[in-house]
Amino acid sequence: MHTTPEPSSLLPALDAGASAHVRAEDVVVTRGSHRVLAGVTLTVSARSRLAVVGENGRGKSTLLHVLAGVLLPDSGTVHRAGTVALVRQEVPARDGETVGTLTAESLAAPRTALRELDAATVAITDGTPGADDRFAAALDTATRLDAWDAERRIDVALEALGACTDRDRPLATLSVGQRHRVRLACLLGARHDVLLLDEPTNHLDADGLDFLTRTLRAYQGGLAVVSHDRALLREVAEEFCDLDPTRDGAPRLTAGGYDGWVTARDRARTAWEAAYAEQQAEHRRLADAVATARDRLSTGWRPDKGTGKHARQSRAPGVVQALHRRRAELDAHGPVQRTVVPARHAGPQRPAGWAL
Repeated sequence: MHTTPEPSSLLPALDAGASAHVRAEDVVVTRGSHRVLAGVTLTVSARSRLAVVGENGRGKSTLLHVLAGVLLPDSGTVHRAGTVALVRQEVPARDGETVGTLTAESLAAPRTALRELDAATVAITDGTPGADDRFAAALDTATRLDAWDAERRIDVALEALGACTDRDRPLATLSVGQRHRVRLACLLGARHDVLLLDEPTNHLDADGLDFLTRTLRAYQGGLAVVSHDRALLREVAEEFCDLDPTRDGAPRLTAGGYDGWVTARDRARTAWEAAYAEQQAEHRRLADAVATARDRLSTGWRPDKGTGKHARQSRAPGVVQALHRRRAELDAHGPVQRTVVPARHAGPQRPAGWAL
């Protein structure tokens, strides 16, 4: 498992538009001997509304970090097109960084787009060959990002989330929750092509939760969200990537929104329970067959009194072979695993609100 720089330092070219996406192919991440992610394949496209779910410790945050480029997988590939941003659960407070540092990072893509538009305008004025195409592409990018309005959107988000608006305020003087709200507001306002959110409802009050939900529902880019907030998942998510264990070991991708995911999850649990019951019955049958063969070896094969020694010896190999066959069948059946899929999403309902 390897880490890479922050996503803000890995921003790709800005001209992806409708083709913007993050594509993970057969991604594997391990920590020591523990496999955190095993063969994950999924795409977050320009209009995706993906929820990543699973019990704690299943690798939800790890998957977002891999998609963002913060973490390199041990195997598999990740392809990115367009701007990608990650809302982490925690925002570190480095020396010298202020609220303005976070806003400037989030405005990097819109400002780059506006600078390119200005340069393309100058190129047209100067009669530079190809300037028309350059201007058209720059205008398309700036329009897609709504770059002219980016700073105002961040200001609106800061206010709506109850975050600090003082650009000169050192991050070290803010609580964990306050830093989270600042970072979340900045990335909501920046309008990246793909936005990855790790537990974004943490540290939000009721008004902040409502603003976040409305903003994500109207978001023009692709979204991938890790959250235990069922209300948010119901309102926003259209597709689910479930990292909890499956019979074939592969993550489940389910369409149909929250209700579709719950239905598919319950159906999978029912099927797994039925398969487990069938396996248990077969295991008992094979164990009984071994016991029967063992009994025959010790007593059942013995002929009646008066039967010659040769007859007894001729029957023994067949009984021994039968016991060996039964044992081989039982060993081949292997261990039986219990169903481990939770019956329902265990996350909390939306609370009245909490803020730090």
